[in-house]
Amino acid sequence: MVRNGLTHSSTPGFRCRGCDRRFVAAPKTGPVPEVTKDLVRRLLSERVGVRAIARITGRSRSWVQGFVNTLYRDRTPHDPGPPPKRPARS
Repeated sequence: MVRNGLTHSSTPGFRCRGCDRRFVAAPKTGPVPEVTKDLVRRLLSERVGVRAIARITGRSRSWVQGFVNTLYRDRTPHDPGPPPKRPARS
């Protein structure tokens, strides 16, 4: 691991020489608790908008949208099947 500059909040950043992963030593935020994820699921079932969910939970709109996208991707798999056959040209 080597030091790799500063983040936008002036926290020293580090980089792993083996995999090039960037990280900070002591992050200010942690993973989102399951309680918050359950609240987002309930608000979605009540048809509350993404912006309103972000305001209610205190999370960013981009996090809420990403969470919603993964929920829908996992619950509604899309399998288009084989492409339609074209009619033969005469």
